[in-house]
Amino acid sequence: MFVRRFFLLLCLLHPPLFAAETFCYDGPVDSVNQQPVVVAGQRIYGQHTARVAGWVLQQLPQATFINLPWQRCLAQVRTGRVTGLLSIGWTAERAKEYQFPERNGAPDPSQALYDVPYLIFVRKDSKVQWDGQRFLGLQYGLITLKGYVAEQRLRDLNALSPLELDINQGVDLLLNRRIDGYVIPPGTTLQQFRQHPAAAQVRQLEQPLFSMPLYLAFSPKYCQENPERCQTVWRHLAAQRQAYEAARQSAASGQ
Repeated sequence: MFVRRFFLLLCLLHPPLFAAETFCYDGPVDSVNQQPVVVAGQRIYGQHTARVAGWVLQQLPQATFINLPWQRCLAQVRTGRVTGLLSIGWTAERAKEYQFPERNGAPDPSQALYDVPYLIFVRKDSKVQWDGQRFLGLQYGLITLKGYVAEQRLRDLNALSPLELDINQGVDLLLNRRIDGYVIPPGTTLQQFRQHPAAAQVRQLEQPLFSMPLYLAFSPKYCQENPERCQTVWRHLAAQRQAYEAARQSAASGQ
């Protein structure tokens, strides 16, 4: 009994050196009908997310991954309740609240996870046009996922729908002419939209709203306490991404 109490006291006085890290990501709108990828016994939604989670586990084997709405993910990491975000685009505002891999005060593109385009979808009979600088033919505005960089970009272009609409019903809203279109990156949510019975009545504009690299971002507090570990994880992710891309190119060329 004395030995057990002594051991418990040691655990209280000296917590484990490597506490388990937790990373947040936003999964599909409707995860019930989506098939997760099992990574080291954890259910992860989205192929890209699962791949990155596997790479993270190679450096942080005790890490866990939670699927929350995007704005909750942002808040959890911002307050330090969660270690980091599995994939997030850099902005100057976000750099004040999250720790990105940087070089000379700017995000380091060599340590990005992958580039993601923000695709624009409109009705097949829509007159809406996008030339990369401005929209033509808008009547109602477009919607996107709350908290995404695309939301601010649409606002800056005066193209964001003024209505408080939920993108979960994006196809229905579009066909009912309550919005001109919706903006969404590739992934599980886009797959759900394409499975909508009326998806054939929607078309994708040729040019995306924009494209940007995504990074794994940590809570600033975590990197203050573990600066070398953050750098090690970022370097490892960059190396894994390069190896993955090289393997894909080799497979595509038939080598």
